[in-house]
Amino acid sequence: MFRISLSFFLFSADFPRSESANQGKTKVEKKTLFLWRNSAVWLPLFLILLFFNVPLRSFPLSIEESKNYRDIGKHFEYVIVPERESSLDRILREDTLWRPNPKATISFPRLKDPLWIRITLIHYGNLPHTFFLHFSSPVVDVFELHTQVKGNWITQVSGEQVLQRNKPIYSHIPAFPVTLSPDETRTIYVKINSANPIFNFVSVYNSRSFIAFSKKQDIFFAAYFGAGFMMFLFSLFLAHTLRYRKFFYYFFYLATVLLINSFSTGFIQYIEIGNSHTWKNYLFPITIYLTSVFGLLFTIEFLETEKNFPKATKLTKGFILLFISLIFSIFFLELRNFIQLGVTLVIIPIILALSISTMAFFKSKKKLEVILFLFAFGSILIGAALNSLTVQGLIRPIHLSSYSLPLGSAAEVFFLSMALVLKVSDYRKATEEKQEIDLQLKIAQKLQNGLLPKKRTHANGHALGFRYSPASDIGGDFVQIIVKEHEIGLFLCDVSGHGIPAAMIASMTKVSLQIWDDSLDRPAYAAERIRLSLLSSLSGHFLSAFFVYLYPEKQIMKIANAGHHPMVYLDRKGNLEHITSYGRAINEYIESQMVEKTLPLPNSGTLVLYTDGVIEARNATTGELFGEERFFDLLQTLAANDPQTICDQVITEVEKFQKSKRSDDDITILAISLEKET
Repeated sequence: MFRISLSFFLFSADFPRSESANQGKTKVEKKTLFLWRNSAVWLPLFLILLFFNVPLRSFPLSIEESKNYRDIGKHFEYVIVPERESSLDRILREDTLWRPNPKATISFPRLKDPLWIRITLIHYGNLPHTFFLHFSSPVVDVFELHTQVKGNWITQVSGEQVLQRNKPIYSHIPAFPVTLSPDETRTIYVKINSANPIFNFVSVYNSRSFIAFSKKQDIFFAAYFGAGFMMFLFSLFLAHTLRYRKFFYYFFYLATVLLINSFSTGFIQYIEIGNSHTWKNYLFPITIYLTSVFGLLFTIEFLETEKNFPKATKLTKGFILLFISLIFSIFFLELRNFIQLGVTLVIIPIILALSISTMAFFKSKKKLEVILFLFAFGSILIGAALNSLTVQGLIRPIHLSSYSLPLGSAAEVFFLSMALVLKVSDYRKATEEKQEIDLQLKIAQKLQNGLLPKKRTHANGHALGFRYSPASDIGGDFVQIIVKEHEIGLFLCDVSGHGIPAAMIASMTKVSLQIWDDSLDRPAYAAERIRLSLLSSLSGHFLSAFFVYLYPEKQIMKIANAGHHPMVYLDRKGNLEHITSYGRAINEYIESQMVEKTLPLPNSGTLVLYTDGVIEARNATTGELFGEERFFDLLQTLAANDPQTICDQVITEVEKFQKSKRSDDDITILAISLEKET
């Protein structure tokens, strides 16, 4: 009560005084002399008013040029009035009930109506001086300051929704110059109207301190946004170069973080489009929602949660959809509620990211990346908490707490960038390894090409057909055609598995097959010799093979089968016959025990050799196998065709059946016509 009941008699009346008597006195002596001389007037009246509990203006707040800086929020009085009654004339009425500000800050986060605050200042100095009344929050829409100078009311405006040309100083800082003469008393009224929450520290600076303060802010934020812009370009380079989704998400996340900080620091005020800044009030909460979306998307990709934490991934995707849907709530929510909702919910993605990264820390092998991710989101959480405590008035606005939000954001960007550098290093190593593998694949492909028969259409006048479709870039099937003056040797081999190991065994098989070249009419003997030469190299693999020796002039053929599918004889009428002999697949544990057979050679028709990739081709939709029955039926329809047409048509039908040109196993088919072309 004492704080609001005394100043009327002290400073409202114009008491006479001698200027000469004041000369040479200190400021304290001036105050004491002034009170003493007038005590006979004000003291009795004060006691009467105190007894009747009559509310009066508060004591003037003394400000001095020698003091660089002073927080004055707790010295304000306030009144809240409806918009229709918020004019200055209405506020100046004597029936206006002013209340003391209960906090060290001007804090009215849920206020919808205009807020009026007032304070009375007195300058005990020897010379006139310009002080600066500074409001800490740059996101408040409009500050409207009214004060009376020499009988005239002066109005100044500042805030986020005010164009720079209409502000008292060209700055993102909401501040007002107040010039006071020695011993001058002045009451200042400020109207605050904002769709954003109202949180403000109010300070008064002398001229030198305010210039130093504004320069320091400009330097700090220029460095911050300069570094942020460099990181923005770096993330853009990574996204464009590496083409990984996590880098694209980080790029958009960083862009939205920088945009939010341009709002929180007030630098967005330098961007002016047209004569209205209303669009900024809509862009600010939309940016918060987008930051949440891209932050969670980046978390999912960076921590690979789909593989490690499927339930957490579903929860995160649910929140992503929630934030996206909330963007569209702008069409039916009041702007103030839309902003308040975004500011409130922004904590969710931070907590969620910290929770997932904590789980990843205990599961992931790459601890350092996860630790940096934890530090990143921990930094922004600490920064946001300090900022919240500061605007609530629980922490004084010293440099660390004043810049807590951009500093926390800067630390977050730094730690995330370091984590991404580690990712880039991993990708570089993986790329080098891939290049090494690609080089090995090229070498293996050359080996593979050497395993396949040279392109030829005939052998001693007999038409040939051949098609090969590997399951991967390197396959394990192998075909050899040996042609001598009156003899033809056909060899088809299928090594278990596929890829480089299978191709290497097939390559060694080809080298060993030179044994058969010397004894073409003894396929079983050659097969056993080949098995013995490969025993030390199979390493758990096995291979099936079919040897065919043709002597058309003698009309005989000899065969040896090492655990392979029977050879198919297809006559011109479409009849099928399966030709085979006993023998196990070649492996390092059990002897093959192949039995050689000599059979009469028909005068016409086609002999067909194939690997199990043909009949084991699988339909991608139903999982059904191509199967022997479908294959043999297809051959019967192709009985009248030449060998190459038969092979081409089989491959076409298999690919059509499995709905893909790649299958689970290598596919090879070899055919020879028994009619000799003249």
